[in-house]
This record gives sequence, C-alpha cells and structure tokens, in this order.
Amino acid sequence: MILARALALLGRQARWALPAGVFVGVVVPALAELLRPLLSFAVIGTLTAALLRLDWKQMAEAARRPALPALFAAWLLVASPLIVWALGAAAGLDAELRSLLVLQSAAPPIGSAAVFALILGLDGVGAVIGTVTTTLLLPLTLTPIVGTLLPGSGLQVDLAAFFARVSLFVALPFVLAALLRRTAGTQRLERHDELLAGANVVLLVIFAIAVMQGVTDRLLHDPAYIALLLFVASAYAFVMHLAGWLLFRRMGVATAYTCALMSGNRNVGLMLVVTAGSAGEAFSLYTGIAQIPMYFAPLLLGPFLRRSRSLASGLARTSR
Repeated sequence: MILARALALLGRQARWALPAGVFVGVVVPALAELLRPLLSFAVIGTLTAALLRLDWKQMAEAARRPALPALFAAWLLVASPLIVWALGAAAGLDAELRSLLVLQSAAPPIGSAAVFALILGLDGVGAVIGTVTTTLLLPLTLTPIVGTLLPGSGLQVDLAAFFARVSLFVALPFVLAALLRRTAGTQRLERHDELLAGANVVLLVIFAIAVMQGVTDRLLHDPAYIALLLFVASAYAFVMHLAGWLLFRRMGVATAYTCALMSGNRNVGLMLVVTAGSAGEAFSLYTGIAQIPMYFAPLLLGPFLRRSRSLASGLARTSR
C-alpha cells in the first residue's frame, strides 16, 4: 500500500522527479556506476509501461494514416541533420562539435518520448508511432548522412548492432505489453494508471542516473569542457523543440507539442551503439550530458502547453 501511494505520488510529480534524477546521477557518481547495468532494463521497461497505458485501437487507427509519420520522419532524419550541418559550418563550429550535433540530429526520438507526452497530458499514441517509424527507417538514412556530411570523420555505422538493438528495445516492449494486457486485462490496467505512471518515472530516473556515469569525473577535471557541452546540448534542445512546434503548429496544439518533444529529445544513446564507439569519447560524454535538457523538457514545456491550450480554447469559443 505504501509503495502504491509512493508510485502514484511520483506519477503526479513526474515533471519535478525527472530533473532531480539527473542531478542525483551527477552528485552521487557511485550510484550511477551501481545502476549502470540496469540501463537496458530501464529502456525496455519504460516503453513497456507506456504501452500499457495507451489505447491500442487508437494506435492501429493512427498506423493506417501514414502521412504525418512520413512527413515527420523526413524532417527528423533528413532535413534536420542537413540544416544543423549547414548552420554549424556557417557558425564556424569546430569539426568535433559539428559531428556531435549532426549525429544527434540524425537520431530518432528517445524511446521514452511517449512517456514525456503522457506526463504533459498529450497523445502518447502519436509519440509511439513517430518514434517507431523513425527508428525503423534509421538504417536507410544514417549511412548516407554520415557519408555525405561527415566524410573523413572515421565514423562507422554498425547496422548489425542497430538491428539487434531495435529488436530488443522496440519489439520486446510491444511483446511484453501485449502479454501483460492479455493477462491483466485493459480495465484493470486503466484502474492502475497512476501506478504505471509512477513506474515510468522510476525507470526514467534509473536511466537518468545510470547514463551519468563518467560525467562527474570529467566535470571535476575539466569543468569548462562539460559546461560547453551542456550549453550546446541545451541550446540544441531549445532550438529543436521550437522548430518542431513551428513546423507542425497548423496541425493542432497536441500534434505540435508532440512533434516538438520528439524533435528536441533525440536518442543519442542509440547512435552511440550504432556507431560502435567510432564516434569518439566526446560523443560518449555528450550522450550523458544531453539527458539534462531532455529531462527538463516536460517541466519547462508545461506552462507553454497550458497557454497554447487556453488560447485555442478561447479562439474556439469566439468562433462559435
């Protein structure tokens, strides 16, 4: 009973719990090292719990309307890395930073994008469809992007590792969620939605802490470099959230903010695996630091989303 209450409370306070988890990973590096082996469990569990909270009939209906996912995939996997590369070259960024940002821009959304959407009260179905679509299309886009924009960088795309990761981190949660839905029943899952929300937060916090391994040590020895990477990651998140919202704002408030979330929160961890370590130490470090602005996203987007909904509601009443 106490555990159930604690999970329900975490689910209600998710926007604050996520940033706290990131800083725990930095302040307590021993905990980050301890939780590191749970990374895969946290990733799989997060998507599984999110799928248990969604209406699968809505997902099936959304999957039969591929226009929006296709448009979003074109923006995310092709247009955004090209634009970021061009802007980075125009701004005179050094090759290392430009490589970090191009790889981040070529990545699909984080696997927990649906959880972030649910935390904000958005449609998690759209986030799941967008995330799965772009992840499955990544092998078709990443190799030409790396070959065209980052020649001579030494980057190698390990497609075998990618497909193994996709089967594990995308397919397995769907299988587990389907089995649990059949066993527990949808009505029981709906009654325990707050508990599932709390479980999502716990798993995200575990991931946030674990992925910070190594960041604290580098922070103590080279704080200026960590500060630079944090600034770059935060600026990137801000610009991409804004770009996603602007591009899709005519499709309604919910769609615009869901696309903003997916645009600004990229799965750099997946890119680290796909490139099989050839992206270098800086990208490995950046993968951890990039989680900081990501985990602040639900908290910072909340006021803007409420204002947008209020304005849309006011316009709807005026037009009647």
